Amino acid sequence: STIIHLVQRFYDPEEGQVLLDNNDIRHLNVTWLRSNMSVVSQEPVLFNDTIAENIRFGHETASDEEIKAAAQIANIHNFIIKELPNGYNTLVQGSHLAGGQKQRIAIARAVLSNPKILLLDEATSALDAKNESEVQIGLERASQGRTTIVVAHRLTTIRKAHHIIGLNAGQIDEQGTHEELMRLNGRYAQAVKLQRIMDPHDENDEDEDNDCENGNNHASGNFQRHNSRRSIRSETSSVISNNSTKQVMVRTLKNICRKPFFLRILALNSPEWFSILLGSITSLIYGAVTPAYALILALVFGLFSQDAETAERNARNYSIIVFFVGLAGGLCQFISSYAFTRSGEALTVRMRVMSFATLLRQEMSWYDEEENQQNILVTRLSKDAAALKGMTGVTIGAFLNAVGTLVAGLAISFVAGWKLTLVLLCFTPLIVITGYMLGQKLSKAGQKKAFSTHAELGSMYATESLKNIRTVTSLGLQDHFIRLYKQAYNKEFRLSLWQSQRIVVGNALANTLMFFIQLAAFGYGARLVIDREMTYIGVFQVFAVITYATIAFGRSASMVPNYSRAKEASIRIMNLNARQSRIDPDNENEGEILERVRGVLEFRDVSLKYPSRKESRVLRHLSFTCNKGEATGIVGPSGSGKSTCIALLERFYDPQRGKVLLDGHDLRTINVKWLRSIIGLVQQEPVLFNISIRDNIAYGDTTREFTDAEIYEAARQADIHDTIIGLAEGYDTMCGSSSQVQLAGGQKQRIAIARLLIRNPKIVLFDEATSALNAAVEERIMRTFNRTRADRTCVMVAHRLSTIRDCEKIVVLVRGRVDEEGTDEQLATNPHGTYSQLLRAAGLYTTTRNTDDIETESF
Repeated sequence: STIIHLVQRFYDPEEGQVLLDNNDIRHLNVTWLRSNMSVVSQEPVLFNDTIAENIRFGHETASDEEIKAAAQIANIHNFIIKELPNGYNTLVQGSHLAGGQKQRIAIARAVLSNPKILLLDEATSALDAKNESEVQIGLERASQGRTTIVVAHRLTTIRKAHHIIGLNAGQIDEQGTHEELMRLNGRYAQAVKLQRIMDPHDENDEDEDNDCENGNNHASGNFQRHNSRRSIRSETSSVISNNSTKQVMVRTLKNICRKPFFLRILALNSPEWFSILLGSITSLIYGAVTPAYALILALVFGLFSQDAETAERNARNYSIIVFFVGLAGGLCQFISSYAFTRSGEALTVRMRVMSFATLLRQEMSWYDEEENQQNILVTRLSKDAAALKGMTGVTIGAFLNAVGTLVAGLAISFVAGWKLTLVLLCFTPLIVITGYMLGQKLSKAGQKKAFSTHAELGSMYATESLKNIRTVTSLGLQDHFIRLYKQAYNKEFRLSLWQSQRIVVGNALANTLMFFIQLAAFGYGARLVIDREMTYIGVFQVFAVITYATIAFGRSASMVPNYSRAKEASIRIMNLNARQSRIDPDNENEGEILERVRGVLEFRDVSLKYPSRKESRVLRHLSFTCNKGEATGIVGPSGSGKSTCIALLERFYDPQRGKVLLDGHDLRTINVKWLRSIIGLVQQEPVLFNISIRDNIAYGDTTREFTDAEIYEAARQADIHDTIIGLAEGYDTMCGSSSQVQLAGGQKQRIAIARLLIRNPKIVLFDEATSALNAAVEERIMRTFNRTRADRTCVMVAHRLSTIRDCEKIVVLVRGRVDEEGTDEQLATNPHGTYSQLLRAAGLYTTTRNTDDIETESF
């Protein structure tokens, strides 16, 4: 795979050259270089768009007919138009495409680009033998007239290559044609014998009944362009310590939802009740400081009409009063700000943790919904929880501050001159109405984008492109994603500008009203002074107090936009946290726990439609049994429902009809957390977390701490120990985005297998777990696993038939039904059966294997 990276110039060699037509590729334009190449990698990447657009990424100006032709070459056209609800317009998100289906779409994309150089890095590893042989024919046709580099563990893929190069420890070990290398009887020949590849000329009973693509496009219609696109353990346990705490939080949340909205938020903030109470009292006092200062200021102006001695004495007294008023105001403001900031931040952290815990509890079908895409949820988790502070914290402080100012100000004003006060209060409704209208407009604007804001969409594009940067770079899609990102934030900018205009108008109107208040105060106040109903000092007192009170109220009104946005965010957060998962893995009180596990698994008349694909039935009256301590292999064409069986056993989904049983108990009646604790799963696309290799293996069981010896032993059994200790940092090497080491797909898969082995599960599920391994390594791992699986029930999904031929039972699925079942010998005796056809397509002998005498050194 490193060679593929060098050819695309993802990296430059430290020594030597990579040449294209005798030109060092370091001297060639990178964009031009990659535009002449097309790559299909081991782990296919499809973007969150329609299937048509994903194929069209290979050639942006391609017509619908060209897309169909590419899909036919990749043997995926019939599936798209017959099985998917919207044909080529089906969104990849939530479509539940099998690994082989994703791979064939990626191959169609590569074929459509019509490159000069075609790079295939385990391009057919996720396909069953029948589909591989048909796709291989298409790829051979597509390879004519262009240079093709094929990286493969499955040697049927490369046997017709003009030149085969065998690598060992980063060096060429042997090279030549298939026939030449077989005559050498070296590592290549040993690997061929291990996989039992058979020359097609020696096969007398070739299956010619190929289910080839017939070009049927009756259901496809025209494709819609979607350029805008539709849009560690210890730390967590310290915040939500145990399951009982979670249950209390859920019950509390249900009770909260019955209360008026603002009271709901305060109820969530109840653990900080003392801070809120202290902040409220000090905010009210600080609010009263403002009109008190205004009153003293008016009295100071009155000193100018007094004699010098009296004025000096009163000035000294007023100065002392102002000092203590200012000191009290500063102290109250400090206490209020600290108390409300503390309570607001505590609420933010609490809601983030609760929301994150809620997200992790939801059933898989919830994530299939378009509005629950990963990137949108992450953005919402960070922004919405932080926006809650706009309803509590300093917002409450500002509101109570305004209340204190108004109450104290009105009391002082009515005492100083009730007539003038009543006249000035006539302007108050206008200020209130202005603030209310401003808040309502912003609230309605926010509700229109309650589910998916443009910012969330922009974040989704950024995350998706950076996460799949190799594919984006290979396809030259940088400008495409930049355009989408820019469009999303341009819409956000225009919407924000529209809102800002209303904020500016509202604030300007509120500030203008203050000048009208001054005009009324001086005009009517002068009349009252002339009529001897007030003194000019009294007029100034009322004017000063009302003016300061109005300013304080305007400051509170400016908080309205933040409050409106916070309310919208609060609604989304509250709705999320109030949602009960249909399959809750954290509810320890729901479902039974079996005292003894025998490990008998049974599918009894199971039918399933994915919620996001209700038009297509994935499983149809499926029935078979996996016996205690036996290995059951599940094979069949891509999309036949193999991985769906694994998902049902893990209870990621529940069937609409029938039952999945463990020791005679319906899985729906068994505690979900306990069920998953006795199951170990290794998937087709290995998932490693952004932590060290040591911790990734130890993640197999988080209920206890593992010694280094236990971790090393699991790695040895998975045949990855020697590779790990050969790394610069050994078991402390980081995986994921922060890693400086690029692990190959097979290495990732073996680490995932080590994680399963250290878990020591009662039931083992392999979903194409060895697809990324070469034959020799796979053989060693399977031998080790066979030795350790004495009391385990094992279910193995595989396209590589050599993986499952030793299973005690093999179940063949076709279109969601059991087509055949039995042992390898029993199924192979039926020459017209589906299993025999798969064997012939894979070029495998139907006789029993004997590979004990074959050297199994890694090729």
